[in-house]
Amino acid sequence: ENVDTTADEHHVATDVVFVKTPCGHTFCLQCIERVLLKPRQDSIPTKAPCPMCRETVSLFDLCHAVGNDGQTDDLTHGATENAHLLVFGAENDAIASWSIANSVFKQRSLIPLPNPESFLQEAIDRKGSIRGYGIVFSFQEPSPALDFVRPLKIAFDCDWTEIVEGDDSNLLPLDSIPFDQSHFHQKSMTFHGKINFANPICDDDRYFYTNLDCSLLFSDNGQYIRRGELRWKFALTSIPSYPMDGAWEVQYSNGGSMVIYVQRHFFTCFGASYLISLDPHSRCPRFLWPNGSVEQTSNQSILPGSSGPAVGENLEWTTNSPGYEHITWKRVAVNLSDSWKSVDVRAGNFVYQKFSHDPNNSQSLGPLYRADALWGNTFCQSFCVGLASYHFLESEDNGDYHAYISYESPRTEAWPDLDNGDAVPSRVPFRNIQWEQSTRTFKGDICWEQDYGTTWANESKWCYEIVFDPAFTFVVSGTCSRSMGEAHQFGRDLIYVNAALETHLTEVCQRTQSTGEYLNCIRRWRDVDNASPSTLEMLGEVAMSVMGNRESVFDFNL
Repeated sequence: ENVDTTADEHHVATDVVFVKTPCGHTFCLQCIERVLLKPRQDSIPTKAPCPMCRETVSLFDLCHAVGNDGQTDDLTHGATENAHLLVFGAENDAIASWSIANSVFKQRSLIPLPNPESFLQEAIDRKGSIRGYGIVFSFQEPSPALDFVRPLKIAFDCDWTEIVEGDDSNLLPLDSIPFDQSHFHQKSMTFHGKINFANPICDDDRYFYTNLDCSLLFSDNGQYIRRGELRWKFALTSIPSYPMDGAWEVQYSNGGSMVIYVQRHFFTCFGASYLISLDPHSRCPRFLWPNGSVEQTSNQSILPGSSGPAVGENLEWTTNSPGYEHITWKRVAVNLSDSWKSVDVRAGNFVYQKFSHDPNNSQSLGPLYRADALWGNTFCQSFCVGLASYHFLESEDNGDYHAYISYESPRTEAWPDLDNGDAVPSRVPFRNIQWEQSTRTFKGDICWEQDYGTTWANESKWCYEIVFDPAFTFVVSGTCSRSMGEAHQFGRDLIYVNAALETHLTEVCQRTQSTGEYLNCIRRWRDVDNASPSTLEMLGEVAMSVMGNRESVFDFNL
């Protein structure tokens, strides 16, 4: 039978849109969009490596493909007036259509404390906006904007490279600035915005920046920011004046390494600040370590007008500090050309949540801690909520208990499906629940075959018996008996702690009078509560993080 398919072929062709990445590769829009929107644990949707060269590509940087002759590529069947235009440009996007339109997102503490405002303000004062603290993301019409709780500083009417530390006479406060470009991708709930600062800006980290690239991933309900990335572009200086400026890979004699950024011969490393000087006679670089007792020097001279070692070349240093007698700097970039400071924004001690004037609408997002009962607590392994974490719900008025295992973390995507090919349910309920308060023992069953009509790894049922410590901070012992195979032992095979443990330990830290008293509370886990060595290791990591006032070690998977 002869069938005329010309019309169908023409229909397919005109529907195909080809786009070009900043790295110069052309793809079908549908194909590259599928690659960029694939969920990834370590990056924000809309960003992924180019399939051809592995350069990072953003959905919002795609342009309509254009041929060398200035016309639309032969492969593309769109109109030439789209050439060079961004596929997802702001001109195609009305803010009013965004699901986050007319919303403001402010940072709040995830750890319930008597005075969470002071806890947050302390973090803002210590870390600042450049590191993602104290920013207000405003998505009001006519333009999205950033407000800063602690203002940044912008160079005004001066050469910023000549500004002396401590002299703010030529620095004006910057407490708000609109995005120059912005877009919201509804399908992935991702915002992307760019700011080009009229003059370089700085924070207390002493670096100056000229651009900001902001990506934010919102929760499906638009109530909070799941994660984000702030990329600050370093301002460029003059090579004759600052030949050491650039990006360097620091290689230590013990095998460790890290990348540092030198601007105006200043850099930070491990939280400390350093200033490089050139010997006036030999022009060899040198600088002092923070305590002043260690001098790091190089015998390689930096000739006038040169930038020192080229990209890929080394600069050798020596010090009088034991263990650091020899240090190598390998040049990564000259003068910070196209160098960016990348900062992750994610739920840890704090989270960016949609602001509401109604205090009753400001619901707690993080897990809660209950010291007097099991119910209301969440227990997790590997510091990750949703990675087979146990959730014990508040008991109902009729006395019924409910609990479930959560598989909601993206990390579970690497786990196999159920044996019938279905995905593992995000929440699997415990059945046949029993609770013995006097011994703090929970019993419950996970019934794969009964509830889902299939097995998982040939297992039809798991039977749990879990014993908790008196303060409900960790699982002391117990078993998970399986329909096939040997039972798993808690404290040995399964290590679980309370996901809100930091809340409890922060209160302990504030209540105790000394570090020794705080550590005595921790020793109780070993000496009285019988925590296993593996459990003690996990508990200790949390305890040291709280005592050091560091970021949360937990992934709350909000």
